[in-house]
Amino acid sequence: MGEVEKKKLQGSLGVAPIVMMVVATAAPLTVMVANTPLMVSMGNGVAAPVDAFIATVIMFLFTVGFVAMSKHITNAGAFYAFIQKGLGRSIGLGSATLAVASYAMILVALQGFIGYATADAINSLLHVDVPWWMYSFLAVGVIAYLGYRDIELSSRFLGIALVLEIAVVILVDIAVLWDKGPAGMEAASFEMASIVSGSPGLGILFAIFSFIGFESTVIYREEARDPDRTIPQATYTAVLLVGAFYVLSMWCAVSAIGQANITAFSETHGADMYLAITEHYFGVIFMDVMHVLLITSLFACALSLHNIVVRYKYTLGRFGVLSDRFSNVHPEHGSPHISSAALSIFSVVAFVILIVIGADPATEIYAWGAMAGTLGYMTILSLTCAAVVVFFRREKTTGQLWKTLIAPTGGLIGILGCLWVAVSNLPDLIGGDNAKTVSILVVLFMLCTFAFGFCIAERLRTRQPTRYEALRQLA
Repeated sequence: MGEVEKKKLQGSLGVAPIVMMVVATAAPLTVMVANTPLMVSMGNGVAAPVDAFIATVIMFLFTVGFVAMSKHITNAGAFYAFIQKGLGRSIGLGSATLAVASYAMILVALQGFIGYATADAINSLLHVDVPWWMYSFLAVGVIAYLGYRDIELSSRFLGIALVLEIAVVILVDIAVLWDKGPAGMEAASFEMASIVSGSPGLGILFAIFSFIGFESTVIYREEARDPDRTIPQATYTAVLLVGAFYVLSMWCAVSAIGQANITAFSETHGADMYLAITEHYFGVIFMDVMHVLLITSLFACALSLHNIVVRYKYTLGRFGVLSDRFSNVHPEHGSPHISSAALSIFSVVAFVILIVIGADPATEIYAWGAMAGTLGYMTILSLTCAAVVVFFRREKTTGQLWKTLIAPTGGLIGILGCLWVAVSNLPDLIGGDNAKTVSILVVLFMLCTFAFGFCIAERLRTRQPTRYEALRQLA
């Protein structure tokens, strides 16, 4: 069946629900609870809000070129559609397989951590000892159901979860601002001596990771109302809102501790640093509420990532790269239900294997999966920036130089710098006794998944030129 005959995805998403799904993927509460302690302890301490600001600038520069080129992209392919348009079909298909694998790894990592966090919370609150993987399978099942239904159902769920998790962080921000007052906020956060101390590169790296999934604005193009207007507005809104939220909330967090105490506080509380701040201002009960909302934040992030991967596979199936079944659209819900079901089955199989080998959900499943996926994600970001520059130079467009060259080049330099920091510090980031071995496997995973798609495209070019030519439709 030709592409023009295929039933397309259905929806009437406006700017607000798309922004909600993007911000839900970023998981702001998870970032504050999980990433902020890492930025403080492994980065440059009290200067964490500056790291968030620099990451926001990098992602804004990326977004300028991304949005400018989005007008030339007509499907739900997101990053790999851009890469193919700028760098060619073989590199584009390599980035497609890398994107699917990277996000799938992050998805499994999140689903595993959901099980771990839920088991820990229920055991602490109710003293009910249930294996973590039971909750992970439950999460997979609920996500499978929501992925099967229409996208508006997912957006409504994500909207509720997002409002709750943002509200609880804002309450902490207000408490700190009320306690410290304008004069009591930590000025050292913005002093050059603090910014260059420690490892600012790692701090910025963790901040960049906090923006993961924002390109899903383009993935929902077919389901958006007036996409030529909605997608650019949603993309800029998501990046700027998320960035401003992180800068303010991280400044409040480090101000609550103070420069003089931040090293000792970080060493004492470790990964629970933000929870300890919450307990200080609101008590144990409110901290327990935040613990529960952390689980819903993780779930919202996993659901949003599920939707992203499903739509990647839908587009690949639609243009004959994967099985045509992946492009089937549910007659009632207008959702890519076959693609969604296949991804859920993948998660179940992955967990069965991980359970059999006895992998720890936090130190192994989450650490390995998240880091492997993040390296792939940052590689794709870099290729997309390069594709934007090459595309506009090749087309000799009359568009503004700021949008077509200066901004995307600045974004490329920033992202490549973060990628270099990540690869250079990979064993420390992964941690554990087998960190070096796992680091090598992670890099090989990234290279092999890219090479897989690249080789498929090259094979089509030499043996099935008609199908290779059809890949042009992916962009």
